[in-house]
Amino acid sequence: MFILVTLLAFYTSALNTVAQSRKQRYEDLAYRVANKQMESLRATTYVSLPPSGAVSDSMLNQIPSGAGSFTVADYAGYTGIKEITVTVTWTDGIAKQLQLKTLAGNGGINP
Repeated sequence: MFILVTLLAFYTSALNTVAQSRKQRYEDLAYRVANKQMESLRATTYVSLPPSGAVSDSMLNQIPSGAGSFTVADYAGYTGIKEITVTVTWTDGIAKQLQLKTLAGNGGINP
């Protein structure tokens, strides 16, 4: 009986580890997708920044219900500065979201 209980405990622990690893992998992929989009937008000239758009990255296909979008808006209180927000969403049993933000200035990334 003790051996069966011990084996069941190890089995349950292994299942939890696998589930946690999968969730961490999805979050890591979402971060990579968002970071790649952020770097692409930061490489765009200030005047050419689009106001919003969808993120299209093949890594999104590896995330359950993975989708991404970005917005570029004027930064409140300052002229010549825009706030860039990249959002990646997915569903892993519950809805998840990862969001990265940065500022871009008329004189470059760090005005």
